[in-house]
Amino acid sequence: MLDVRRLRVLLAVAEHGGIAAAARALTFTPPAVSQHIAALERQVGMLLVDRSGRTARLTAAGHRLAGHARQVLAGLEAAEADLASLDGDLRGTLAVGTIATLGRTLLPAALTTLRTTAPDVDLRIEECEPEDSLPALARGDLDVVLAGEYGLTPQRPQAHIDRIDLFTEPLLIAIACDHPLRGPDVDLAQLRDERWIAPAAGSSCETMLQRICALAGFEPHVVAHSGDFTVAAALVSAGHGITLLPAIATPPTLEDATGVKLLGVHQPGIHRTLYAAIRQGTRQHPLVNCVLNALTTSAERFPASHRETCPVSRGA
Repeated sequence: MLDVRRLRVLLAVAEHGGIAAAARALTFTPPAVSQHIAALERQVGMLLVDRSGRTARLTAAGHRLAGHARQVLAGLEAAEADLASLDGDLRGTLAVGTIATLGRTLLPAALTTLRTTAPDVDLRIEECEPEDSLPALARGDLDVVLAGEYGLTPQRPQAHIDRIDLFTEPLLIAIACDHPLRGPDVDLAQLRDERWIAPAAGSSCETMLQRICALAGFEPHVVAHSGDFTVAAALVSAGHGITLLPAIATPPTLEDATGVKLLGVHQPGIHRTLYAAIRQGTRQHPLVNCVLNALTTSAERFPASHRETCPVSRGA
C-alpha cells in the first residue's frame, strides 16, 4: 500500500518543480524529500524522479503517479467530510495554526461562538508563523491556518491551498509619549532620522519596513529586532526607538498603560491582510466550515478602527 505522506511529498515535487523547492514548501530538508521519493520508487519498482540534471524532474512514471496522488488525496478529504456529516452532529477535532496576534484576539472570540454553535468541536491550537504553518497545512499536519500578509510583501499562492481573507488592518507608528511628533498622521519621510525597533529579522514584516522606508527615500536605522509587539511597545515606551504595530495589537488601553503614542501613516501599502487558509476541497468538511464561519463572524464584529476593509474571500 502506497504511503499517503510520501504521495504528498511526490505531489510537492511535481507542483514546485524539484526536490529543493518541495523541501522549502514542506519545511523538510532536501535529503528527507529524497528519502521519501526513494521509498516510493522502491515500492513501485521504477524511477519517479530524474536526478541527472541540475534540477530533479519527475519522470513519465512520476507524473502519472502524481496525477493519481491528486485524486487519492482529494478522495481522502472528501471521505473525511462525508463521514463527519453522516449523523448530522458536529463533533471531532481540528488542528489550527495561528499567528500570535490572532491567537490573542480573533481566535478566542471564535472559540466563544463555537462553544454555543458546536460545543463538541475541539480545536488543537499551535502558535506559529506562516512560514511554518502553511507548509504544515500542505502536509496535512494542520487543518486551518490563521495568518497575515503585509503590504508590499505579497505571498506566492500556495498550490492546493484556499485562502479566505478576513479583514485588512492598518499598521501604526508607535512613538514615546514625549516624542515631539504630534500626528495624528505622519509621512514616513519625517522618520528618516529615527531609531527603529524592527520586527523579527527575516520576517515579512521586516521586509515591508525596509521597502516602505526605501520608497520614502531612506534606510531605517535599526537598533533592535523583536517579533513580539508587546516587547516592541515596551522598548518604545522606554525611549529606545519607534516601531510599527498592527492595529489589533494596539488595544484602547495601550497608550495609557505603556506611555506610547500611536500615529497613522499617510503612505499606501502600510497594512496587513489577515486570513484563514485551508486545503482545497476541505471547505465541504462540516467541521472546517463550522470553524471558518465562526472566524468570519468574529472578524465582522471587530471594531471599525481595526479594519480598513470589509471581510472578503478569495482562493489562492
